[in-house]
Amino acid sequence: MHTTYPVTPLAKGNGTVRSHTAFLATTALALMCACAPALGQNAQTTESASEDSATGTARIAFNIPAQTLANAVGAFGRQSGLQVTLSSTQAGNIRTNAVVGRFTPSEALSRMLAGSGIHGRVSGSSAILSGGGQASDLGATDGSTVLETINVGKGPRSASSGAGFQGTPDWVYETPASVSVVSREAIEKKQPRNAYDLFSGVSGVSVAGAAQNPGVAINVRGLQDQTRVTTTIDGARQNFQQAGHGYTSNVYVDPALIRTVEIDKNAGAGVGSGGSHGGVVGFRTLTADDVLLEGHNAGGWIDATRGTNAYEFYGSAALAARTDDGIDIVAALSRKNLDTYQIGKNGTLEGNPGGDEPVFTGSDTTSALIKAGLDLENDQRIELGFVGYDARFTTSTALATNENTNHVRNLTGTLTYTYNPDDPLFDLKGQLWWNRTENRQWRSGRNDYGEFDVDYGLNTYGLSLENTSRVALPTGELSFHYGTEIFLDRADTGVLNRDPGDAGNAWWFSGPNPTGERWLSSTFATAKYEHEDWLEASLGGRYDYYKIKGSSRIDGGTETYVVDPGVCRVYWPPDRNNGECRIWVTRPVYGVRDIVHDIALDHSAGRFSPEALVAVKPWNGVQIFGKYAEGFRPGTLGEMLLGGSHIGNLMDYAPNANLKPETSQTWEAGVNITADDLLAGGDSLRLKAAYFDKTIANYIALGTVSGNPAAGGQVSSYYAYTNLIGDSRLRGVEIEGNYDAGPYYAGGSFTYTKGDFPKTYSDNPWGNATSTGNGSILYVSVAPKYRFTADVGVRFFDDRLNVGARANRVVPSDQIGLFASGYKAKPFTTFDIYGSWDFNENASLRFAVNNLTDVAYVDPMNSSDFPAPGRTATLSLKVRF
Repeated sequence: MHTTYPVTPLAKGNGTVRSHTAFLATTALALMCACAPALGQNAQTTESASEDSATGTARIAFNIPAQTLANAVGAFGRQSGLQVTLSSTQAGNIRTNAVVGRFTPSEALSRMLAGSGIHGRVSGSSAILSGGGQASDLGATDGSTVLETINVGKGPRSASSGAGFQGTPDWVYETPASVSVVSREAIEKKQPRNAYDLFSGVSGVSVAGAAQNPGVAINVRGLQDQTRVTTTIDGARQNFQQAGHGYTSNVYVDPALIRTVEIDKNAGAGVGSGGSHGGVVGFRTLTADDVLLEGHNAGGWIDATRGTNAYEFYGSAALAARTDDGIDIVAALSRKNLDTYQIGKNGTLEGNPGGDEPVFTGSDTTSALIKAGLDLENDQRIELGFVGYDARFTTSTALATNENTNHVRNLTGTLTYTYNPDDPLFDLKGQLWWNRTENRQWRSGRNDYGEFDVDYGLNTYGLSLENTSRVALPTGELSFHYGTEIFLDRADTGVLNRDPGDAGNAWWFSGPNPTGERWLSSTFATAKYEHEDWLEASLGGRYDYYKIKGSSRIDGGTETYVVDPGVCRVYWPPDRNNGECRIWVTRPVYGVRDIVHDIALDHSAGRFSPEALVAVKPWNGVQIFGKYAEGFRPGTLGEMLLGGSHIGNLMDYAPNANLKPETSQTWEAGVNITADDLLAGGDSLRLKAAYFDKTIANYIALGTVSGNPAAGGQVSSYYAYTNLIGDSRLRGVEIEGNYDAGPYYAGGSFTYTKGDFPKTYSDNPWGNATSTGNGSILYVSVAPKYRFTADVGVRFFDDRLNVGARANRVVPSDQIGLFASGYKAKPFTTFDIYGSWDFNENASLRFAVNNLTDVAYVDPMNSSDFPAPGRTATLSLKVRF
């Protein structure tokens, strides 16, 4: 399982009495723990620490419980970034010691094996285990256990932290693909205000969000929204979309419950990539190993954060337990309260006026997590998990002319089964999952309509099954990865009119977030050949098939009808049926009413998307790779069934049954570099760089169209999702790297993204006409042109005190549609500082100051109405027990 050392959010200020009380209580408890003697630091610890200080070897966070040797060696490999090959029959009944804390791999291995009769040593990038001394049933005549030599190589994908940029694990820099990881270490350092802050510094990734709505829309290589990028929590898709000004994706996740975030920027054949072509972003939540202390089968933590600039309170608590018969459980609870922040005071914002305090930029959030796992015989495991998120916040324009209160719930449940025996034909994983995201919204009355209650909701149900089979060949190894995934989106919208005069206007709200179903299946297979340690080649693909069914309502104009026919006294000619009334007793009364058309949709299609990869290692520690992958993304419910009207009937929307799926072709080339003992003993260098070129056909955008989707309709102009005519092209360069010498480190990331989108699209999707200027594109997400982050830090007092600093530079691209108005996005640079002090293994203090120079800026990915927060300082205290 993934493990990492515990995390601490930081603190800031102006809070309520209740928040102050909670923080002071936690502070007192932490100080009592901090003052207690560190009994676990024996002579061996001191000796190891001195040796570490002398050699400069980098330390790694370990959390390995006492267990059998076979399981302990696997945990050691995952957490150290080393891969261990060990048959359970070789280990006998040997038990190892618990190891929790930050150690060099050599220290951790010595602690783990102490007293077991097994000896281990780490040499460069490998480790060797050998020896005897503990009786077992393996047949040794001298009463000892005889182990074969175990060679330890690099690369398990399960490692959660390592020597890379911002604690990125080593497997990232040895995987021939464009992958980035937000490690638990990075989460600790950033002290995130919300999930938006998790992705600062990640190459190739930008994020929209964090002003009023705590949900985030993740942009990978210039693509976002409408499931272009798959986002998951513990494998469960987060497909919720809500129409609005700007981005539509909203992923709701609490950083306090997250241990890592894995971003695959060019995902191909595999679970999670079906129906998308912008990559896969996977949030992984806490495990029991993240919570338990060394040598404990039960324990937990309390974490409290306060801060300035409306960072009122952010606290979490976690409990975990483990039994000797393979049962483990973890539960966590998080509470966060943010108020309306102030923007930076240094610099000038151009465009739409706002003020020092953007309205309604606070939120009140509660999150919870519970997981239970059971290890079965024959290397099987079952795990049941649930994550809940509850947020209350208000949305509006920058000037607060209107007000919408929101109550969002995001509920995710997973059931996971794994089977990984000592058999090369099986490495099996199956999963059932469910997600429910809903927003219960109250909209205040405006000048042209009254109050409304609107409920948006999306249920997504899914299952996946995948397996890897390996076959040894005389010249290498051949492996097959294959499986399938299926998911169903079921959307529903409910509207309650509080004003009787608006009884017929519910269709305004239900159309942009329509009711319907969409299901998609993806079957995939990949064959990979590995020759010794220098060549890797794979070929495969996936076949996606989808079906979408639902209905929407559109504006059909108005009609005049007779309310009262009136009474005629004289007809001329004098014929009641054919004559014209010349003299009225009472004249007719006419009324005007809206015409609303119901539009039904039932559509399906499928496509095969191939992929191929080649990677070579011309020199030790250097890997060069190239990949080609095609992608396929059908329209979502919100795109194909768009209907209704902008509130107040300001503009009309219409569905497009002729909307074509997006397809893409992506070429990328990259290099991985890993080096140890480069300039000094124990130092490390990790670098990943890639260039990509993606061409997209039938890119789907929201624009003005003419014509009418309904027979007899009177309205001839709508907003609808339609296909751009011609290829859209995204190109870019991504670099992440880090040098760690133990007492100090320096790293950074760089992203260059260029997007070219056609201006011509299907102006009449029902008549297949095209336009080069009569229509206008309402919104296309455009990633910044440049993003650069530099991160440096130093460590003191045997790694107990850490201090670091970051610089962030962003240069926006030209915006399209809505984001071209409002505040003007300009280049900006911000600076952050952070640090931590570990009293002992039970208590730690962390601090951070984000936007140190209090710069006034607008992140180009966010709504143009809302500048970013100004200087924000946080202080966090964490106690473990």
